[in-house]
This record gives sequence, C-alpha cells and structure tokens, in this order.
Amino acid sequence: MSKIGLGFVCWVVACTYALSAGINYEYTHQFILKKDEIGLVLINHKEVTKKPTADNPNNEYILRLRWTLYTNNMLTVLVNYRGYPMQYIMQKKHPLETVIIPLLPDGDNKMLAQTYLKIVFNDFDQRNKEAILDIFIEDNLQRIEVEFKPKKKP
Repeated sequence: MSKIGLGFVCWVVACTYALSAGINYEYTHQFILKKDEIGLVLINHKEVTKKPTADNPNNEYILRLRWTLYTNNMLTVLVNYRGYPMQYIMQKKHPLETVIIPLLPDGDNKMLAQTYLKIVFNDFDQRNKEAILDIFIEDNLQRIEVEFKPKKKP
C-alpha cells in the first residue's frame, strides 16, 4: 500500500473516532412551549459583575426564546439575547434544525474557550400545539452558571 493510501486510511479512522466520541455538553434542557410562551435561559457570567436592576437583580444575561408560527413543517423562533432580537426559521432537516448562538467571546485558546448555546428543533406536537426545543450549552472552562425557566415538565 502506498504512503498516500495509508495516510488516507489513518485520516479516515481518526475522523471516525473523533465524530463518534461526541460532545459532552455542560448544560442540557428541553423546552416544551406553546405558541408565544417564553422560555428563559439565565446565564451568570462568573467573570463579570454588572449593576443589578429591577428586571435583573442577580446580574444575569438573559436569553429569551419563543415560537410564533408553525406552518409547512417550519417553525419560526424568536430569540433575544442581551437585547439583540433574532429570528430563525427552523425545519427538521439538517442543518436547518440547529441554531448556534455564541454566549461569550472566545478566550485565548479558541478550541477550549468556546461558550455557546445550541437550539435544536426536536419536534412539534400537533395535538397540543407545542414545539419541543432542545438546548445544549458548551462551556469547557466553566465560565458561566446557567438556570432554565420554566423547568422541565415531569
């Protein structure tokens, strides 16, 4: 076998191993929301202290999400993080099922210091008119503390 062929086989094996290892997220949550019901992700950035306000007495960054329209198997999701409104049209097809939102700027090491939130459109319950959204937060360096509201339903 040539050196190029052997190198290619080693590369394929390494990539397969890396993809099969998966990502272990520090925080996971599943929101089951009715139309215009708000899901909150309260993010406390450990390194920054802000002045408390009446709306935010614990100095947390707040990510609000809600959905407004489900038609033709597409879900319109409104996200507001740190005062910046965003709108996403999500489908249950790859890559349209996922939205990634950076929570903090990357540190010196961009591979280890990434802190981001991933919203995944899991399913839509036609009977109850509820959208099921999975939330995954990657924070390798434990730079944040997270709380979800509403809590998971039993």
